Amino acid sequence: MSADLTQLRNAAIALGYAEPISIEPDGTIWLGTDADRTYLTAAQQKAVANKAAQITDAEAAVAASGRAKLVALGLTDAEIAAFLGA
Repeated sequence: MSADLTQLRNAAIALGYAEPISIEPDGTIWLGTDADRTYLTAAQQKAVANKAAQITDAEAAVAASGRAKLVALGLTDAEIAAFLGA
């Protein structure tokens, strides 16, 4: 699965799923307590993965826009990296 666990959790919440949300290392998502698990269907899993990809794309677009603005102000790559803490 390409999305990391945090992205999957954020996507599940954005889609209206409520805590407790558990995500296995392989990306399998289930709701509820350990003793009372409700696994998402394949279609629900795919919707969460798609939402995670949308969130990732939106975050990348914002980062690119911000970087472009810093370049337009005349900052160098080294200055941008220092400013962003990279």
